[in-house]
Amino acid sequence: MAHIDPDSTTAHIRHGIKTGLAAVAAYGAAQAMGLQYGYWAALSAVIVMQISVADSLQMCWYRLSGTAIGALIGVAAILAFPHTPAMTYLGLFLAVAFCAYMTRYDPRYRMAAITACIVFLASLGQQDRLLFGLERVQEIAIGVGCAFLASVLLWPQRAAEELQQRLRGQFTRGAELYGAILDAFLRRQAGLDPGLLDAYAASVAANRGLLHKVLRHERLLYRDDTRALGLKVDTLDSCVRHLRTMLHSLNDSQGQGYDILMEPELRSLAVVTQDAMRAIGQGNPLRPEALEAALEAAEARLGELRDQGATRRFHLHKLMQFFSFFHCLRFLGRDLLRHARGGEMPGTPGAPKTSGTGAPATPEPADSAGPSAPRAQAAAAAPPAPGTQDA
Repeated sequence: MAHIDPDSTTAHIRHGIKTGLAAVAAYGAAQAMGLQYGYWAALSAVIVMQISVADSLQMCWYRLSGTAIGALIGVAAILAFPHTPAMTYLGLFLAVAFCAYMTRYDPRYRMAAITACIVFLASLGQQDRLLFGLERVQEIAIGVGCAFLASVLLWPQRAAEELQQRLRGQFTRGAELYGAILDAFLRRQAGLDPGLLDAYAASVAANRGLLHKVLRHERLLYRDDTRALGLKVDTLDSCVRHLRTMLHSLNDSQGQGYDILMEPELRSLAVVTQDAMRAIGQGNPLRPEALEAALEAAEARLGELRDQGATRRFHLHKLMQFFSFFHCLRFLGRDLLRHARGGEMPGTPGAPKTSGTGAPATPEPADSAGPSAPRAQAAAAAPPAPGTQDA
């Protein structure tokens, strides 16, 4: 089933139909079971029904478990306090006060307080207070069950599908931003808007909430490859960090810009990196050989230039600017290689640490010292030629 944007008109029309059907089914089921107040079932169905399956599951569990806790507290209050006005006030006060205090530890006690009031007060004047109160709990449970079935069986709006669609667009957008930043750097460090990545980074950060819903709720019902999904989220997070550092390095210019002798190698690296990002977003197989070859070619070219003494022409600030930018390109490429290999980099000393979802925990490039760091230090130690602005 094609994914529907949860904010679209279609999604809300479907949500309205599902909620209406759940309320009708709950009320009808309560009536069929001979329960006196079927509207409690309908109300419960309306309260817990949410647009997405994950949110509905969360609300169903919240209301059902809170109802069970509140029913126990209400029954305990009925048994503990005699049916007199003074004891009724005292019992109500203690039951609600206890639940309100316990919200400090578990928000479900808010629902428990409501249920305790229903069980304890609605049963006043009834011949069998316990049976009357528990029937109200049964009506609430019927409403929760009907909402659950409607959410899962009828046009299920899944967080996993929404996350997959977001990742496809975000990896594609990330590839575009990568190309724009690199192109600006190669055009003699033409600066870009410092806020270029703000909206994009905020959109990517929201993926964590959706992933949490998948892992916490939807995984109970569906067999998704949550490890692959989590690896995509972690990889994209790393890409955003590298893009931020690239943008910062680009804008950290002083004086006249300079040409880059490694432009052919960097453009070749950009092409395969952008292709890799798009492939990950689309879920297509990623062949790491081309990306690995482009990384090795760029590093080899940098080594040649260093051996030829070309980097000695850099002023110290421009030298650090270039190496900071180059390290971002390098680390971003290596993160994509890790993704292609399932979160591991075979042949490298020491297995990379991974986050809870399986992706490598990559250090920030700005604070990292990779294999090119000794070259940077050696070049920085060499006296720059006065007046030179290009390399």
